[in-house]
Amino acid sequence: MRKMMVCACGLPMSSDRRGAYKHRRSTYHRHHQRIKDLLSKNEIPYAEIGARLGITRERVRQIAKKIGMPSGQQRKEQCILDRRTAVWREHKGHGKVIAKCEELGYTVTPSRRDAGSHWYLEANIVVINGRRVRIVYSNKMRSRYLRLKRSEAHADFYLAISPIGFFIFPSKVWRTFPATTAFSPYPSASHVGLRSNRHDYLDYLEAWKLLKVKGNR
Repeated sequence: MRKMMVCACGLPMSSDRRGAYKHRRSTYHRHHQRIKDLLSKNEIPYAEIGARLGITRERVRQIAKKIGMPSGQQRKEQCILDRRTAVWREHKGHGKVIAKCEELGYTVTPSRRDAGSHWYLEANIVVINGRRVRIVYSNKMRSRYLRLKRSEAHADFYLAISPIGFFIFPSKVWRTFPATTAFSPYPSASHVGLRSNRHDYLDYLEAWKLLKVKGNR
């Protein structure tokens, strides 16, 4: 009994060299490979694929199901997600965070929120290594101080983008800060030990290790 395997086109074929060669030379292989290539582009609907190949939309759907490709609804959903993700990447601050995470080898994705009949990508919320992170901004005042305005969100961490770098605050630490505060970007000996007055902001500057995947060194 001949052993079978699945070809790159999605169809089964014989595992022996002669059977595989014969299959790859067949019209069925070329036809299904072309359909699979078109189906991989989620923005092209079944109807357009059928029009290009001279077959019906329903036949495209049947072939897609046969070779294990995503359904029309799944492709539409992925197309919407890809389009919204492209816009998300262009949002203020996201580019810097994404670039830094890629440099560190961290995974970073948008946070998707379902709202009944529709869904959306949350503004200023990213998911880094599986943790919800709220992006905030620390502005530089006319003096040498940095100003940070605290806002509350359902997040595990808060990432403040500042002129001197990224601050990574765990949510339990973030909640102990005043609603609005100004702090010096330079360490001061007079502030050592004054944790009760929240002089430890600089402890969290570039503290990316807090977002590491557990178990990874």
